[in-house]
Formats: sequence, structure tokens, C-alpha cells
Amino acid sequence: MIALMLLLLSKILNRGIQCRPALQQVDEAWQYVNSQGMNTSICILIDYSLPSGCNRLWVWDFDDEEVIFECPVAHGRGRGNIPRGVAHFSNAEGSWLSSLGKSRIAERYTGRFGTSYRLDGLESTNSNLRPRCVVMHAYHTVPPKPIFPLPSGRSKGCVMVAKRNMEILDQILQNRSNVLLYTYSN
Repeated sequence: MIALMLLLLSKILNRGIQCRPALQQVDEAWQYVNSQGMNTSICILIDYSLPSGCNRLWVWDFDDEEVIFECPVAHGRGRGNIPRGVAHFSNAEGSWLSSLGKSRIAERYTGRFGTSYRLDGLESTNSNLRPRCVVMHAYHTVPPKPIFPLPSGRSKGCVMVAKRNMEILDQILQNRSNVLLYTYSN
């Protein structure tokens, strides 16, 4: 009964939030992948300005011009007195914060959290992703579906999704290379 009430409340409160990628960022991603010789079939976009309990990670299909997968994603919690509910970003080692900008989804590996993908930052705002060991992986504190107005778990800067969603992302990414991950905050 409580779960049903939370689901209904979530649907009511979620009406005012646009949980779709901004067309400006889709256009920027398209121009970037074309100019840099990257994968032009898909990209992954994350809007960190949306609440963490919403779908804010999208796999965008450039050919069909549509979202083919979406899910909640955690952002970095930060070290020290970082207020909850306000996203902060950094490229600094030890910040435990997410970084903004364009990055390349690099090699797949199996690590402590299962199937994961290393990330190579392509801009000054995220150039330390690899040295900071900021990767894309699954973690149990991130819900598989939207739970807004509740928040999802928070990471130490990594792109964290639910295990079930990581399996789907892995299926999408496994046979592709040079895929763009574009994280932004409006």
C-alpha cells in the first residue's frame, strides 16, 4: 500500500519536470561526434540538473532521433560539507564530485562493481576522469526506475546506475567503440 502511494505521489510530482535530453545538447553532441570522428550511431547524455530520482541518463539514437534507453543515474556526493540536493562539480582529484563535459566511453572491464567502463575526459572540465578512476558502473543504491521525489544514491564521482540498467547499457555499448558520454547541468 505504501509503495503504491509513493508511486502515485511520484507520478503527480514528476509532471512538472522535463525528463528528456535537451535538444541543444543533442545538437552539440551530434556536431561533436561528427567533427571528432566518434561513433555517430548513439551517444549517452546525462542532465545532472534534474533530480537524481528521475530518469536523467539517456541513450540517444542519432539515426532515429530518439531515446532508446533511459534510467536514473547517481552523481558525486563530494567531500566535506556539500549540501544534499545541490549538485556541485569538479575535475579535482579527491573531490568525490562528478565532472561535466564530453568524454569518451573507453574500455570495458570487470571490476569490484561488475561490468564497468573507463572514461576519458575530452574537455578541461573533465580531463582527470581517468586519473581519478571515475568510471561507469552499477551500484545497489541507485534505483532501476525513477523514484522522484526521493533521491537516488550518490557516488564518489562515478557514473553509477542500477545493476539491471548497467546490463542494458553493456548490451548497447559492448559492440560499439568511441561512444560519446556528455554530462551537463542546465
